Order: sequence, then structure tokens, then C-alpha cells
Amino acid sequence: MSADPVWCLFRIEPSDVLNVSQAFNQAVERSQIAFQLQDYLKIRTEILNQLPSQILDSSNIYFPDCLIERQQNSDVFDWEDLHQTYHLFFPKVFVEIFNNLFVGDTPIISQRMSQAQLELIITNRVCATEMLWGGLGWQCANKLPGYLGNMFVKPEDIANVLAIIEEVFTEISTDEFIQGAKSIGFRGNCNEDDAEALQSIILSCFHTVLQEGNGLLALSHPHIGIMPFPENY
Repeated sequence: MSADPVWCLFRIEPSDVLNVSQAFNQAVERSQIAFQLQDYLKIRTEILNQLPSQILDSSNIYFPDCLIERQQNSDVFDWEDLHQTYHLFFPKVFVEIFNNLFVGDTPIISQRMSQAQLELIITNRVCATEMLWGGLGWQCANKLPGYLGNMFVKPEDIANVLAIIEEVFTEISTDEFIQGAKSIGFRGNCNEDDAEALQSIILSCFHTVLQEGNGLLALSHPHIGIMPFPENY
């Protein structure tokens, strides 16, 4: 049985901003995610510079386009990155936030999960955030807020962050984005629709919280089947 990872996007009311901010910042500090990402990108660059040029057979239908002639576009987030970065997309301490997000005596978010939920994007084998990186490539994707899809944006910062995201999305054509996202989503089943809708979903969530005056929390969980759901969902 394969895992069904989920990317969760929640609205955060002003009254919950302090609790969410503390939990998120503690996870950033404990995981050392910024330094781990820097280390990976450094090692990745060194390996790419040392490898001889390898040209894959473009007639082989099992090779997505993003893997063809990889060294000619080192910015591509490909299957090798996918295998090497699981711990970066799903840091344990970020996943553990779910344990107290809506459950327990003092949940981090005071709203019911169904009220706070903007989107739960459930995919197969690969997460929506990994497809997002596949669509954008490393250079563009690293301009996004947060850490590989895990992010918290306060209400007062939503407008500026939305502008950044909109600008990032204009740096790559829609067709190119969908092609790259699908190349990663190809590792799972039935991910095509999610790959095509990713950009619109993200922008819609940010526009919603902007109009509401709320913040936004986005977290990835490795499997919807073991994600803790509150009884009063």
C-alpha cells in the first residue's frame, strides 16, 4: 500500500497568530531546516559539476521530459531530488505540529479543523509541494515563503507574500509548470489534476485570507491515514 501525503492549508485568525507563530518558529529552530536545505543544495551543485554529461534517450517513454539532458538544466527538480529530499519536505518536528494543532487540551488553533481548513490536497506517493517544486524548479521555488511548502504567514504579511507568489508564478509558463509538476506527480497515481490546479489553489487560498484579514498556515503530512484528526472535525 502506498502513502497518500497531504498538503494542508489553514486560515489562522488573529487570535491564534501568537500560538501558531510560536509553534512554527520552534519547529524551524529545532529542525534546522534552513541550514539543511542550504547543505543539500551545496552538495547537489557539487555533484552536478563533477558528473560527466549524460544524455538520456528521449524516445524512452519512461523518462519524463524533465529528466532528459538533465545537466543542460541544473535548475530542474527531478526524481533524484525527490529521493534525496524527503526529510526536507517532511521534517519530523513539522509533522509533529499536527499532534497539537486541533487536538488535546490546549490546541494550537482554536477553530475546528473544518472551519480553519482552506484546502487539503491529498495526492499519491508524492506530495503537492514536491510537484510544486517540480513545476517551478529550484531557483523559482526557493523564492516562495517558508520551507518547501511548510509556511506560516501573518495577516499583516499576506498581501506582500501574495505579490511575491504571483510574481514567481509569472516567471515560468503555465505549460512548462504543468509539465514539470506532472513529471514529479508521475511517480504516483492520479496526480495529474492536482498538478494542473496547484497554482490556482495556492492563489485562491491567499486571496481568501487576504479578504478575511486572516493569516495562513501550510503544512505537509506524509500520509493522510495517520494524520491526527479531531473528533469534532
